[in-house]
Amino acid sequence: MKHTGKYLYSVIYLIALLGFVGCSSKLSVTAKADKSTDVSFQTAMGPVLSSTIRSITTGMGSNYVNSRNGQGLFSAETIQEAFRDSDFTNVKVATPTQNSLSIAASLPHADKQTHATGTLRAADFITCSENVMVLTISPANLKTMTEGLPQSTKGYLDLFMAPVFNGEKMTKSEYRALIATVYGENIAKELESSNIDVEMLPPKGKSIKKALVPKSGSKATAAKATFSIPLLDFLTLSSTETYSIEW
Repeated sequence: MKHTGKYLYSVIYLIALLGFVGCSSKLSVTAKADKSTDVSFQTAMGPVLSSTIRSITTGMGSNYVNSRNGQGLFSAETIQEAFRDSDFTNVKVATPTQNSLSIAASLPHADKQTHATGTLRAADFITCSENVMVLTISPANLKTMTEGLPQSTKGYLDLFMAPVFNGEKMTKSEYRALIATVYGENIAKELESSNIDVEMLPPKGKSIKKALVPKSGSKATAAKATFSIPLLDFLTLSSTETYSIEW
């Protein structure tokens, strides 16, 4: 039986928008011997961006983000509760500082996943087999999931008008110019200087034999493969990107 996964993808998309636009974001995915994966994510928002998000989300009606000054930007309790209706287990959510967020969880193998938005599952983004783990970012899948989101959550995505979510074709320079025009040059600079740092690790006791990661700014050893995705590249993604490790 498949569940709608409404709450799961609301959280994932909120993280994608508000987390990935942080000045510092890190995604870590570790393969397990049973073909499941451990996933952790940390992000810290810049002061200009966090202030802007508070002001423009006031009254939007979602509990994932606190719009009042003096409160943490992210609501750990609400995000933790949202993960209850998902395939993720052992979920731990924390807000170390007012503008930061940390999430750790385990994801079962695709055969054991029961939550979906339409035909899309977490396995469309993270898959793990006996000796290979693959991360996939597809504009088509992201757009399909966006269209299936509750309006309250979709509103957050609309704030940044990102081509990867709305299906529009736009170059990085065009998108940067749009953000600068709508939200100001300081916000555009924060987005331009931000990266999503990714690390992929094999199961305990295994060594990486082959890694498919970006040539620029990446590093692969027997223990892990690391690389960075410039935020503007992610938000203007126009083709499917695949990253993998083999052990």
